[in-house]
Amino acid sequence: MIINNNTIRYTLLLIYIFILISNIFPADKYFFYIQLADKNNSEFSLDNPSEYLSSKSLQRRIEQSISIDSTDLPVNSSYISQIEAKGVNVHSKSKWMNGVTVMMEDTSIVSSIRELSFVKEAKYTGKILSTPSEAPRRTKRVKNEFNYGSAAAQTNQLNGSVLHNLGYTGKNILIGVIDAGFKNVDTNIAFDSLRLQNRLIGEKSIISHDIDVYQEDAHGANVLSIMTANLPSQFLGVAPHASYLLIQTEYVPSEYLFEVDFWVSGIEYADSAGVDIVNSSLGYFEFDDASLNYTYSDMNGMVSRASRAANMASQKGIIVCSSVGNEGTNPWKYISAPSDADGILTVGAVNTGGTIASWSSYGPTVDERIKPDVCAVGWGNSLVNQSGSVVTGSGTSYSSPIITGMTACFLQYCKENLPGAYSVDFIRQHIIASSSKYTNPDDRYGYGIPDFNKVINQVITNSQLELNDNKYISFKYDYNLKELNISLNSMIEIEFATISFVNVTGNIVLTLPVRSKNEIISLASLSKGVYIIQINDKSKRIVSKIIIPE
Repeated sequence: MIINNNTIRYTLLLIYIFILISNIFPADKYFFYIQLADKNNSEFSLDNPSEYLSSKSLQRRIEQSISIDSTDLPVNSSYISQIEAKGVNVHSKSKWMNGVTVMMEDTSIVSSIRELSFVKEAKYTGKILSTPSEAPRRTKRVKNEFNYGSAAAQTNQLNGSVLHNLGYTGKNILIGVIDAGFKNVDTNIAFDSLRLQNRLIGEKSIISHDIDVYQEDAHGANVLSIMTANLPSQFLGVAPHASYLLIQTEYVPSEYLFEVDFWVSGIEYADSAGVDIVNSSLGYFEFDDASLNYTYSDMNGMVSRASRAANMASQKGIIVCSSVGNEGTNPWKYISAPSDADGILTVGAVNTGGTIASWSSYGPTVDERIKPDVCAVGWGNSLVNQSGSVVTGSGTSYSSPIITGMTACFLQYCKENLPGAYSVDFIRQHIIASSSKYTNPDDRYGYGIPDFNKVINQVITNSQLELNDNKYISFKYDYNLKELNISLNSMIEIEFATISFVNVTGNIVLTLPVRSKNEIISLASLSKGVYIIQINDKSKRIVSKIIIPE
C-alpha cells in the first residue's frame, strides 16, 4: 500500500476500525469474484444510456466523441438475482469487467454458483474476520497572483502558476479521489472553501453503506489537501477551484485481492457520476494471503482487474493518475497495479530539486512500456493534515495528486479553448511531451517532470507533437500541414502492413498500404474529430488515436 501514517495515530485508528467492523461485519466474511459470461437479455439498451449514465458522464463522452458500448451496460440483474438466491450477498458489481464480488459466511455455496450456466468462474479474493486476532502484518505507508504558501515549491516545479495566472484553476472539472478514507474533510478548516462553494460533490464508501468516510483513514484527506486545501498565506492546492467526488475503496485493516475489485467498483461509480479525472494513490501486488499475490510478470496492464479498469476508464474519456508505488528500496522494487495500466499517467516521486526518491518504484512494465510516465514532488511534500495544520509528508501517494490537479487545470483550458478537439491521449501526450526527460526516458523518472508552461505553448504555437510511447510505432502529427509521420520498428512486417483510420461511428474512412518504415500521410481529406489509427500486419494489430482539430 502507498500510505504513510504516524505510528501512534495509526494504532489508535486501527483500534477504532476494529470496533467499527465488529458492528459492520458481525461474522467472518469471505469474498469471491464471479466472472459472468455475457450480458444477454439486458433490461437496458445502448439506445437509452441516460438510464444508467449521468448527464455529465454522457456529456464527457460527447465532448470526446466516444461511443456508448456494451461495457457501459449494467450487469444483468437476472444473473444477480440468481446468484443471490444461492444465499450470498452481492457486495459490488463491475459492468466493465462484467462480474460481481460476493460476500458469504459459508464458502461451500460457491460450488453451486459455479454450476450456473452464465458463470465463467468464481475465484476467492480474501476474507474479513469479525474479531481480528492481531494488527496487520504490514503498515500502510507513503513514505504571482496566488499565494501558495508552503506549497509554492511543489507547484512552481511544474510551472503551475502559468496556468493559474491565466485563469485555469480546475474550475468546472470534477475529480474523483479513490482512497482509504477522508478523515475530517467535512469539518477541517482547510476545506471550508471546498464546502462553502459546493465543490464537494459527494462521498461514497464501496466497502459498506454504514461507513462514514469522514471518520476513516486520513490518507485520502492528505491527498485531497494537496489538490484543493486553502489556508490563506499558508497553503493553496494545485487545483483550488476544481470539484471533488470522494470514494473509499481501501479496507485498511488487511490487504486482500477483493480490494482490487472494490477499486474497480469505485472507478465505475466515478464514471457513472461523470468525473473528468481520477486520482488513485493506492497500489496492489502483495496480499495477506500470499497465494493471491501478483508477480512482476503480471505487471503488463492486462492481469489485474484494477489495471484493466483503469485502461477502460481512459478509453471512456477519464484521465487516470496513479501513484507508481514506494517499493524502490524493497525486494519487490517495481510498479504495482493499477499503475501498470496503459493509457494513464503513472507518477513517480522527486524532491523539490528534481532528484528521484530512492524508494519511488521502478518501471518499466513487463511489456516494456515506460513507467512511471512523469514525476512530481513526493519527497518532502507540503500538505494539510486532519487537524488543519500544514505539515510535510513523503510518498508517491503525494506526487500523484499534484499531477492530477495540474492536469485538471490543463483540461479546463482544453474544454474552453479546444472543444471537440481533445481527448485523454491528447492531454496525456502533451503533458509527457513537455517533460524534462522526454527525449531520454528511463525506468526511474519515466519522461521526467512536466512543465505546464511548455504544455500550453505546445498547444498554442507548436506545429508538431510526437506520440512515441508505443513500443511498435511512433507518430509525429503536423497540425498545420495535416500530415502524419509514422515510424515503425523492425517488429512490423512491412510487406503485409496496412494503416486504416476509423471514425467514432466505427467506419473506416481511409486505408493505405505501408510501404516503408517511415511514412508521411496526408490527412487533409479528413474532417475534424477523433480517429482510431489501426496498423495491421500478418500477426499484429496496433491501435492508437489521433485528434484532428479545426
